[in-house]
This record gives sequence, structure tokens and C-alpha cells, in this order.
Amino acid sequence: MKQSIKGILPQIIIVIVIVAVGGSIIVNQLGLFSPKTAGAPAPSGSAAALPGAGAAGSTVQAPSGAAVSSGSAAQSSGAAQATRTSSTRTIAVRVEEVRNGSLSNYTKLHGDVVSATEVKIFPSVAGTLMESRVAVGDKVAKGSVVALVDPSKVGQNYLPNPVESTVAGTILSIPVHAGDTVSTSTVIATVGDLSRLRIVTAVPERFVGQLKIGGSAELSFDALPGVVFDAKISSLNPVLDPASRTREVKLALDKNDLRILVGMFATVKLVTEMKNNVVIAPRNAVILATDESYVYVLKEDTSGTKVEKRLVTLGMEGENAFEITGGLREGEKVVTEGKGSIVDGNTVRVINGKVGAL
Repeated sequence: MKQSIKGILPQIIIVIVIVAVGGSIIVNQLGLFSPKTAGAPAPSGSAAALPGAGAAGSTVQAPSGAAVSSGSAAQSSGAAQATRTSSTRTIAVRVEEVRNGSLSNYTKLHGDVVSATEVKIFPSVAGTLMESRVAVGDKVAKGSVVALVDPSKVGQNYLPNPVESTVAGTILSIPVHAGDTVSTSTVIATVGDLSRLRIVTAVPERFVGQLKIGGSAELSFDALPGVVFDAKISSLNPVLDPASRTREVKLALDKNDLRILVGMFATVKLVTEMKNNVVIAPRNAVILATDESYVYVLKEDTSGTKVEKRLVTLGMEGENAFEITGGLREGEKVVTEGKGSIVDGNTVRVINGKVGAL
């Protein structure tokens, strides 16, 4: 008998524990037992505080009988606090002033430095080149002898025939050598005027209609890094090259420089469009959205320095600026750095000290 009881004792203990736990849960759910709590009793009509009350999504009965969601109240309080923080936060920005000025567009091309005038010298008789009297780089006057040609033939002896330069200038090339047989169509030398250099370039057909004599350009050379030279269009070829669909353009330097040599490779920034006396805003101040363009304008009032979002109408686009045809006036200041951290109405602090040049 004792052995039987010992065998079923564990099962009896488990059943007792299950019954006790189940009874406790039923009592708590039915509210048959309520522990005493410290403090004043709940006001009449208020809901009893259940476990977890005040957590997100729970409901608390107010003394007046109005139910308030504690989770919603907490969220509203957080949003209000974030709004107050955003409106009172001072953001550092840099600004520049909108001004009236000139704006230009350009196209970048490549060109070669040539002499303004280059003349090829030919002999007046055929024969054998006896000698060249000059070397590349020599300066010659009009009528100077640059070479001698022997017109003698077998059984016929003649005096050497001098080849004279038809212009004054500098010897740029001598394509023949002593002993060569030459004819009246053989180039003996090329003479150029190095006091007047030109830069020759080819402009694509789409820009041809915007070119005119006197148009501006900027030149730079690999041999002279960091140096920019001003130039003007001096001549325009009257026809287009049918193969490349380009127009030959020659540029003259505004000021000659001895460092620039014939044969140098030049990078040309040729102005294709220019507007004067227009309202200009810095390019980095304009925000280009999908359906609008706008800037942040600096505003001073009694409460401090703030920014105002302003829609603008853009005209011509330059390398570093935009033409503003509507929305801004000369003298207004626009934010150029810090745009991504501000919204309309934010309080800001200008840190660049003074307005920078465009």
C-alpha cells in the first residue's frame, strides 16, 4: 500500500499545483481579491488601474469621466517638443548677395597657335638647291636671299639663281635641303610675322550662329599652367568644312606674350552667348526641384535672422551663376551653404562675415 502511494505522489503534487495556479488566475480575473494600495482612494467613477496602465495604447479614466489615451498623449507631447526644438534651433549658413552684372555661356575647344601671316617662298627657276642662306628662327627682310638654285643642265652652265623672300618676317620652316632637285612649285621656306600671333580653332555648326567678329574668348596652354589669356575673334571663315561640319575661327590675343610660341596647343573657352545688366544669383544658391526652382532669402526682423523660401524664375545658365528673371531683387542675400539643413522660417546665423563675390 505504501509503495502504491509513493508511486502516485508526484502526480498528486502536480495536480495540486495546477489547481492552485488556475484558482489564482480565476480570482484575479473576477476581481474577487484586491490588494490594498498606499495613497488616497480613486475618485468616484474612475476606472481601476489595471496592470500595465499608462503603457502605450492603454486607457486611463480621468476624474471628469473623459477617457484619455496615454500612448497618443505621449506621442503628441513628443511631436510638440520636436517642433519647438526645430523652430528655436539656430543653423549656421553662408550667404552671398544677388547683384546686377554680365553673364556668359561658352564652349570649350582646342586650337593651335599660328603666325598671323605665313608666306611660302618659291624659286623662280627649276634646278638643284645649292644652299640655304637662312635657318629656322632667323629674321629676314623683304628681298633678302634665302637660298641659291643652280639651273644648269647637262652641257649647259648657268649662274646660280637667288631665291628672295617676298615679305619681312621670321623663317618658320625650311622643308628642303642642299642637293634637292626643286621646281618652281617647290617651297623653299616659309616666312611668318611672329609679332602677330593667331589661334586657329574649329567651331561646331550648332554654335556658328552665335559667333561674331570681336567675340570674347579665354586661352590657356599646357606649357603655361595656371595662366589665362584674353582673346577676341579676329576672323571667321565664310564657309563650313563639309566633312567636319565646323567653321574655322581665328583668335587674336588682347596682349602679345613672348612665352606663346607658334605651334603651341591651346585650350579655348569661346563665349557663345552673353547678357549684360541682368540679375545674377550664385549657382550654388539655387535649388532645382522637379517642378520648381527656389532659393532661401535672408530676412531680418525683431526676432532675429531667419530664412524665407522663395520661388524664382531662371533665365540663362552660366558656369557659376543663373540669370534670375523673377523672384529676386538686386541686393537681397541668398543662402549658398547650409541649404540642406534649413526650411522656411528657420532662425540662422551667418558665418561668412561679409558677402562674398560671385
